[in-house]
Amino acid sequence: MKVVCEHCALPFTVARVAPGRPVFCCSGCALASRFPVGGNGHFPVNAALVAALGVGFVCFNQILFWLLAVLLARTPAGLVNADRFTWASLGVGIAVWGALGIFQSRAGARRGLDTVVLLGTALVIACGVLTLSPVIAVAGNAVFAVWALRGLARKRVR
Repeated sequence: MKVVCEHCALPFTVARVAPGRPVFCCSGCALASRFPVGGNGHFPVNAALVAALGVGFVCFNQILFWLLAVLLARTPAGLVNADRFTWASLGVGIAVWGALGIFQSRAGARRGLDTVVLLGTALVIACGVLTLSPVIAVAGNAVFAVWALRGLARKRVR
């Protein structure tokens, strides 16, 4: 069934539409629609904004833990702590991926391509965990975050 996104007016195809529920082309458009912009261009503080900023903060910490692990691994005395920061980065990366997956699912992004990206980034993060390489997990989460939030760059069409 052909439908039009409630946020950006992009036409797309879905299998079925829930009556009375808005339809969005991606989770980014669904998130952007929850940020009503006032007349002076300011965003009100609401649960969606706090959740998005919280996930962004945790993602920042994933990158920070990875960089700390790299810096500590340069000295022989820091190898034990480098290993701890590596595991911290990987653990936080799994949490970020899970949070993005939950947000994307709740936003209604259940198209086939969304599922492919979800599973593909899960494989990338699993590869990062198996090889103990936080940079791979960071890359997987970066791809997933850009995919999940791509609708934020689109303009609202009334």
